[in-house]
Amino acid sequence: MVRALIGRRLVLAVGATLLAGGYARKSAAADDADLKSPDAIVAQAPAALPDLAFTGLNGAAVKLSAFRGKPVVVNFWATWCGPCVAELPELDKLAAAGGVTVLVVSADHGGADRVKAFLAAHPVSHATVLLDPASEAVHAVGVFGFPTTLIIDAQGRLRGRLEGPAAWGQAEAAVTRLTS
Repeated sequence: MVRALIGRRLVLAVGATLLAGGYARKSAAADDADLKSPDAIVAQAPAALPDLAFTGLNGAAVKLSAFRGKPVVVNFWATWCGPCVAELPELDKLAAAGGVTVLVVSADHGGADRVKAFLAAHPVSHATVLLDPASEAVHAVGVFGFPTTLIIDAQGRLRGRLEGPAAWGQAEAAVTRLTS
């Protein structure tokens, strides 16, 4: 009986590992066809947000309120998340356009060293990379999966949300429309 139970658990564990590995390979190889349109952003009435606290790659404390005055896109991601990796270049393009501040917030528990090593292979040049290693901000805004992106107006109010990867490189008009 014990052997049968251990055997079933082993089979389930191996199966789950194989499924996860297959998904990760597919996700890591995601192309633009897998990215949602920014038009899929779920708009909402302006809602107050807590002044979320992050850590910069240099270890400095950074508050969300420091970015008021301009629309902000806050993307929660992780280095192990294939769809997140596929989406990062798109977020960097949106940041490069200049009309929107883009914060890409890593929820990795490995801290700055893990994220810096990841960024060496996947550079982000225009978006601001921040850390949420204890997932405090993730929990404060109810992130249940990665990537999740919040659209925040210039007054610091939540105006929209999108779960899943999107083609952010061409989303400046959609973000501006939501935050006006």
